[in-house]
Amino acid sequence: MSEFDARPPARAVVPAALAAVLALVPALSSGVGLAVGASGALLVVGGGLRGRRLFVSAGAATLAVGVVLGAATGIDPGYALVGGVGTVVAYDAAEHAVGLGVDVGRHARVTQSVVVHVLSTTALALTAATVALAAYTLGPSTRPVAALLALLFGGVLLAAALRA
Repeated sequence: MSEFDARPPARAVVPAALAAVLALVPALSSGVGLAVGASGALLVVGGGLRGRRLFVSAGAATLAVGVVLGAATGIDPGYALVGGVGTVVAYDAAEHAVGLGVDVGRHARVTQSVVVHVLSTTALALTAATVALAAYTLGPSTRPVAALLALLFGGVLLAAALRA
């Protein structure tokens, strides 16, 4: 019998990598945003593969900064929300992968767990992004602060839902 390997299953980190690449969409409009976001994506994936929650968290924060820097160039808010959804899904998928490594080990069959978890997170994040975009689009156009608060409120709702 072999020794228990608590590293995350590599298959469980694939959705985090795909979501991190998706999160780079708004950063494409900014060289600095792309560099920061790409380094964050590498940290998320590397932390997920090695089972290091600190790297996953730091990578997600760095990826979010890259998304914000890209969004600050004046791109369409929809693209910025795609980056936000990608960042949330990348973080949550990598965290789930780390948890699977600790709970069941590297060689366990985890495909069904990963698919269900990632699809649930994606649906929740897309719902929050849709509400935020609707509030931004349908809200008063003469008050950019109100639109910003609506987007912030959508992000808070998403974070609260992920915590539950």
